[in-house]
Amino acid sequence: MRRKIVILMFGMTLLSSLGSVAKASQFSSVSFTYGYLGGSLEFYEEAYPTSTIRYNLTIVAYLDVTIYNLTLRISGLVGEKWQTLHTEQIILHSLKQGKNLTRQIIVTLPQNTSERLYCVIEASTDKGFGKTAFYSTHVRTITYEELLNLYNEFLVNYSTLQADYNQLLTDHDALNLTYSSLVAEHSLMQTNYNVLNSSYEFLTASYNALTLNYDSLQEDHTYIKTKYDASVGELNIFRTLMYIFAVTTVIFVATTVYFRKKAPYLVLRKETSIKPDEE
Repeated sequence: MRRKIVILMFGMTLLSSLGSVAKASQFSSVSFTYGYLGGSLEFYEEAYPTSTIRYNLTIVAYLDVTIYNLTLRISGLVGEKWQTLHTEQIILHSLKQGKNLTRQIIVTLPQNTSERLYCVIEASTDKGFGKTAFYSTHVRTITYEELLNLYNEFLVNYSTLQADYNQLLTDHDALNLTYSSLVAEHSLMQTNYNVLNSSYEFLTASYNALTLNYDSLQEDHTYIKTKYDASVGELNIFRTLMYIFAVTTVIFVATTVYFRKKAPYLVLRKETSIKPDEE
């Protein structure tokens, strides 16, 4: 008995804390037609108090229809009184022929809900008016066997999750070690980067200084080369003039020597020719 109470308390706590969706069941549906407007409402066949259930509302137009007002009202017996659990409205919506409109409706059941839920659909369109009322989901208290099955399923899921957790924890520890190693490597690389960055800045400053010196030397070289080229040009001219002067001097000297050698012979000849006339 004690075990049953523990399981029951565990199940109720599980259901209330997780807000579980009803497992049961299969889905059922109810169709409705109002003139040229039709549709269906799909719902769970069974659900438990405090569970969350889903309704799927689908509306189809057989002709072009303007929906003035379509209301879905879901009520449940809560304790001893009927209570509206949800109201869904579609107001002033035009629907083309062959098109459909879908709505998903979520309802959370109060803890002391029982019996079947009661649904009312009312529609007013430019083609007519209609109303449909019907019972839908059966809300009942969970049995001990179902709770036990939930508990066993929970244990299986817990074991699976525990195994997954252990594996994830192992992976986390391995990743944490890898992370620590990477952090150490990053710190070392950061230190090396700072050293290299300092060296780079020093080399950049040296490069800029050398560039300035190079530019200055380039300017001096250009200036000296210009002067050198001008001096070479002047030297070539001077050499040419000296060459001409030397050649002229040589010719002049040679001519002078030549004429000096020839001059006595000419004078002697002249004297010889004069003497016989004087006698």
